Amino acid sequence: MDPELNVETMVNNQQDVILVVDDDPTLRLLVRAALEKAGFRVEDAEDGEAALRMFIKHQPAVILMDVDMPKLNGYEACKRIRADAVGAHVPILMVTGLEDIESVNRAYSAGATDFLPKPINWSLISHRVRYVLRASRTYQDLRTSEAKNDALLNAMPDTLFVIRRDGTIMNFLAGSEAATMPEPRGDQLTIDTYLPKDVAECWSSRIRAVINDGRPQQCEFQLGDADAPYHYELQIVPYLNDLTLAIVREITDRKRAEEAVHKLAYFDTLTGLPNRQLFQQQLSTAIKRAAENGTKVAALYVDLDNFKRINDTLGHNFGDAVLQTIAERLDRCIRSDDSVLRPDADNTELRLARLGGDEFVAILQDLEDADDAVAVTERIRTELRRPVEHLGHEFVVTSSIGVALYPDDGEDIDTLLKNADVAMYQAKYAGRNSVRFYSGTMSLRSLERLELENGLRYALQRDELELHYQPQIDMASEKMVGVEALLRWKHPERGNIPPSTFIPLAEECGLITPLGEWVLRRACRQVRKWQEKFGLKIDMAVNISSQQFFHSDVAEVVLQAIFDAGIAPTSLQLELTETILMHDVAEIVQTLNKLKKAGVSLAMDDFGTGYSSLSYLQQLPLDTLKIDRSFVADLENNKGNAAICAAIIAMAHNLELDVVAEGVETQAQLEYLRSQGCDKIQGFLIGKPVTATEIEKTFLQTAATESKVDSV
Repeated sequence: MDPELNVETMVNNQQDVILVVDDDPTLRLLVRAALEKAGFRVEDAEDGEAALRMFIKHQPAVILMDVDMPKLNGYEACKRIRADAVGAHVPILMVTGLEDIESVNRAYSAGATDFLPKPINWSLISHRVRYVLRASRTYQDLRTSEAKNDALLNAMPDTLFVIRRDGTIMNFLAGSEAATMPEPRGDQLTIDTYLPKDVAECWSSRIRAVINDGRPQQCEFQLGDADAPYHYELQIVPYLNDLTLAIVREITDRKRAEEAVHKLAYFDTLTGLPNRQLFQQQLSTAIKRAAENGTKVAALYVDLDNFKRINDTLGHNFGDAVLQTIAERLDRCIRSDDSVLRPDADNTELRLARLGGDEFVAILQDLEDADDAVAVTERIRTELRRPVEHLGHEFVVTSSIGVALYPDDGEDIDTLLKNADVAMYQAKYAGRNSVRFYSGTMSLRSLERLELENGLRYALQRDELELHYQPQIDMASEKMVGVEALLRWKHPERGNIPPSTFIPLAEECGLITPLGEWVLRRACRQVRKWQEKFGLKIDMAVNISSQQFFHSDVAEVVLQAIFDAGIAPTSLQLELTETILMHDVAEIVQTLNKLKKAGVSLAMDDFGTGYSSLSYLQQLPLDTLKIDRSFVADLENNKGNAAICAAIIAMAHNLELDVVAEGVETQAQLEYLRSQGCDKIQGFLIGKPVTATEIEKTFLQTAATESKVDSV
């Protein structure tokens, strides 16, 4: 036996059919004997027509075809086999004694793979067939691999370039994305002619780095109009010799989403001004600069006087329009060499921010003394005293301004802002519409503030506090599914003290934790009362301040309140604010996981208005996001607010979170939120915060009656 014909080779050969086509029966017999000895399976045909029938029946791996045969010669038989999709790539060896060039060309034109000359060398024929078969398999594997690669490349969104060291574009494959890069024209065969100069330089430097270092290089670039550019991500990797492969992906949607998230995280959506987080960063920079230059920095707290009356009388939408007007006026009041930091501005001379509500704060830099700040504060007061006109209403909005100077009144951010805040309250207590500069002799609180603080300390003992409840409506069933507990203080002499006054005071004087625990216990007991009285499942949402979260064992306090009230943990939802993210996130997650495992639901309140929590959403075991009312306000007319609401809802649902929209005041807002898939809503359209008795009359009695009817 031939030493190359081992058992494995013969087994493999038996899987392959060799078709021998010749009109000489003796030759067919000899060929069969030689190939079967090598382990091949052999079929034969006496002419071209028989060969076509045998080909269809057996689909051979290799064909040995005689040229001169009756009925249908080898050339025509070869042509017909090649015309069939199955036979397009089957190796065909023409067995012939013809050696003239015309016969050779005719054979190749018919589709022959190679020649097997007569007389046949019988000792070599099996090896010749085996090697032709091996080459055919290699070719088929290559075709399969290329087909897979082509399919993958055609499905990729990326655009591919093969580029030489000198920048010559050797090959181009367009990506599947609509905004893929255009194909180079005939006069754009180098990256210098194909791309803008700055982009071409970026590509060239990275191509050289890849060829010199052998390591992939990346960068981002943009093409198109400056107002609406397309953004791309470039990755260049080594290819062959002095060639590189440039992989370009269009990332415009991602970049725009990042910009939207950045604005949501750092800028106030109503006025376009920086929010607290960005402002503190800029104040830190200003203090460092002043320390290096030996100059002063002024922090200005600007609080609008009695602004709440506008919201209460004319509505929050009207109030928001006024705030936008005030922000524009503050902008004009700044010195000519200062500017408001906006998303599209990079001037660093002044930072004006909206901290929330009707509070603004500004930084004045490079001051020699306090007199430099006086001129700005007077311009602000003068400008804001001008009547504001909106929708036929005209009124005057005055301001109370507090000023603290670095380094005189504080050498760090917290101290400087605290003292500016103290000065602002002194301006309010002096009769409003005034300016106060901080001084060391100032009391941290006015007499009125001290009286309120003392009154708040005794409010719990004197039973002056009560809870009001604002209903939450499920958008699918249009039924009340829960309430949010909101604290109210009825002072024996001053009457109802607004939460916007006593809640910040409680946070400052350390009372927020005991107040929060009182609210928690009272709310849990109210759930139990309602469940016993009406037999309904009612979810109770309770706000937890950041101080309460970190200054007490909040998980233990919450679980104890649930146990004492005898309710299921699933009946309680804790509403957290983004300010908790200023602390150790790992510690926060540990505490929240403990509550979540017990069955307590967790919500992020006022989402998007404070410290950005977008990067932490996947880490926190949340169940719900609450869209802040500032985004819901006027969304039927404000495309920006509508887009933000839609984005938050989509993002939350992608993270498998429910969404509650706050501050819904109009039917149009409700319908838009419903169209975007918002899960629940609350707001004045549904009901204002009211006592437990009013909740029972308005919602629970009806719900209990319907429940009984449904159960019959």
